[in-house]
Amino acid sequence: MRSSEARSVAHIGVNLMNIVRTLLAAGAVIGCWAACMPSSQAAETLYKRLGGYDAIAGFVDTAFPRVAMNPQLTHLFRGHSVESQRRQRQLIVDALCEATGGPCFYIGRDMKPVHVGLGITDEQWSTFMTIISTTAAEHKFGEAARKEFLALLAQRFKPDVVEAR
Repeated sequence: MRSSEARSVAHIGVNLMNIVRTLLAAGAVIGCWAACMPSSQAAETLYKRLGGYDAIAGFVDTAFPRVAMNPQLTHLFRGHSVESQRRQRQLIVDALCEATGGPCFYIGRDMKPVHVGLGITDEQWSTFMTIISTTAAEHKFGEAARKEFLALLAQRFKPDVVEAR
């Protein structure tokens, strides 16, 4: 074998070893990633477990008219035009979609400035959450997903909605 052929064979051998190392490293990373992933149920977002966009939108379309018509809460919704109500509805859908891990992006104002001055009490929040819980059960949200959804609302939204007294 001539020296140029030997160099060429050596070069191919080095390249082949680099390829093998890269493949082994990639396999190790993929193996670790697969082993570290939780089960498929746990890996699903709350958004998916609730049923996705249509389920959240349907839930909002049922729950929020009930909230607006509740005698303890109706004063919070007076004076809104039909167009304003439609915008609020879409913002609520987007906020819930985003909060549950869905693909939506909430473009509304922060919750705190929107609710400051309304004087929303813990009692009113409790009334709101009762309506939300009942509607979630009617919409067949699974028990675990429903509990997680209610906890998310309490954790993420209650501090900005209820005014301390």
